[in-house]
Amino acid sequence: MTDAPRPVWRIEWHDQIPSTMDRATALAAEAAPAGTVVVSNFQTAGRGTRGRRWLAPPGSCLMFTIISRPVVQPEQLATLPYRVGKSVATVLRRDLGVDCTVKAPNDVLINGRKVCGILCTSRVSGERVDWVLCGIGLNTEMTAEQLPTDAATSLRVEGVAFPVHRELLQLLLAELEWLLTSEA
Repeated sequence: MTDAPRPVWRIEWHDQIPSTMDRATALAAEAAPAGTVVVSNFQTAGRGTRGRRWLAPPGSCLMFTIISRPVVQPEQLATLPYRVGKSVATVLRRDLGVDCTVKAPNDVLINGRKVCGILCTSRVSGERVDWVLCGIGLNTEMTAEQLPTDAATSLRVEGVAFPVHRELLQLLLAELEWLLTSEA
């Protein structure tokens, strides 16, 4: 018996763009394949849930959006942000030794403070899901002074040693491979 082939990730790196979500939306509309990932060192118009603005100093966060094209019913998408958060938490626990929790619907917390946010959007045509975009913002290098609120934290503030963003991205993508399967 042979193992199933691993997904092919097509990573598009940017030093600065308005939003990884906006770029991924444009790529998805142009038929970019599942597994396309948009990563940026800095976003000038990043956003979180409920249209909240997300600004962070350049290089202080790992920010990326994954394009998925799962074969699922639209109602199956409701739990997606929480499931993505569980995958992020798995990497933080297993690979970085972080004691963290997932707060529904879309946050990963360390000591009760937000270290990661997840934003998932989709395009649905009738009963068919055309594509799903999963945006992830993980606070890595932010100092306590740079955090936007006392309810936020970063790996640096928590004293967590972590690999460079490229290596951390690879760990996260390996855990998020399920997004590219028809069962996502």
